[in-house]
Amino acid sequence: MVRLLLLCILMTLPGALSAQEGSSSSRSHEGRVGSTAALVAKGSDLAGEKRIHLGGWAGLVFGEHWIVGGGGFALLEAVELGTSGSGSGFDLGMGYGGIQFRYRRPFLSRLAMEAGALLGAGHAEVREQIQGLEKGSDNFYVVEPEVSALYAIVPWMHLEIAGGYRVVWGVEDLPLVSAQDLRAATASLSLRLGGG
Repeated sequence: MVRLLLLCILMTLPGALSAQEGSSSSRSHEGRVGSTAALVAKGSDLAGEKRIHLGGWAGLVFGEHWIVGGGGFALLEAVELGTSGSGSGFDLGMGYGGIQFRYRRPFLSRLAMEAGALLGAGHAEVREQIQGLEKGSDNFYVVEPEVSALYAIVPWMHLEIAGGYRVVWGVEDLPLVSAQDLRAATASLSLRLGGG
């Protein structure tokens, strides 16, 4: 996954691909299609514990405002759930991803605001700590709306802070875990390259 993410980031470095040349400066972004990619660290509560998901996304930038892409996030450290009657504990692992839609509104010279959502699916599993045996796993649906602020370090590199909420449903076969345990407010920090 890290190699794929690095490849996506490297592909964004050449900058925007011009789909149509505008003759006036006021139309400089109309008709342009660019690319962008981001490396993201996202913090949230998961089954009552604070954890970080690491991941990223890549997408196409249409004109000055619209971004469509896809990405995914993986849990860096499993969540300890509790113990069984035999004294062995259980760990929860989780990852999710999907397609992203974003609307960007630049203001001032280096700042922009974005609103968007990830629509997709995820997978979670519960494993016994000592032997690593899987006790249950399930796939689920996820929707994660988010708002963010971006600061342009240089024209092709942005620092982004964001807040959102992960909505999860369809969790039925996980011992000790419900959909409510996977739902949470999120806060993320991103480094974004490219951008149209």
